[in-house]
Amino acid sequence: MKHPHGTEAFDTLPHPKKERIYQAAVSEFAERGFGKASMNRLVEAAGISKGSLFVYFKSKSGLFDAIIDLAVNRIKEHLREVRQSTADDPFSLRISALLRSGFRFVDQYPKLAKIYFELLQSNDAPKSLQKMVQTLNWQSTRFIASFIEDGIKREELDSEIDVVRTAFLINALFEKLLRSYYSEHLAPEAGLYAADAINIDNWVQSTVNFATFGVSRFSKGEF
Repeated sequence: MKHPHGTEAFDTLPHPKKERIYQAAVSEFAERGFGKASMNRLVEAAGISKGSLFVYFKSKSGLFDAIIDLAVNRIKEHLREVRQSTADDPFSLRISALLRSGFRFVDQYPKLAKIYFELLQSNDAPKSLQKMVQTLNWQSTRFIASFIEDGIKREELDSEIDVVRTAFLINALFEKLLRSYYSEHLAPEAGLYAADAINIDNWVQSTVNFATFGVSRFSKGEF
């Protein structure tokens, strides 16, 4: 399968070698960010020459594009799984499953999560990548909006809800929780960083209760 940011030479590499390059790149960008990432360290970790790297990817930003694509595709896989597995569930269970999926993503791909979350608040990366992440953030909001729209169709939620605004607020809340889960220093007083399964369950339940209560009050014009 061809990669949109790699060259034809990269496309023809055996899968294990591609994975070594990806893993070295993910580690380097996650640890140091785009600006400070060293291609010398990266190629040493990947076991290739620097010249070869720039045969496979024309530039540092091209390689970073590829890593962001990898993160985006992993996120979309999780979103599709949530959409399919909860299609017949009520709104509260669907957003609960969505938040749990976010925690699983951070556990499964901690370095990709770090790159993504830090890119959200960084001016370090190329403008094209910042725009890509903004687009993904908007797509996440639209994903939640689709759950709200389904809830309205099923008459679980009031049709007067401002769908986009409500979805934006829920998405922002989820993003803050997930960033706090992966970052030791973001909100230490919350006790969410690297929380165990019981604490995660409590956070999910509290968040879903808060979100569904807020949607209910909002739909009744009480805000």
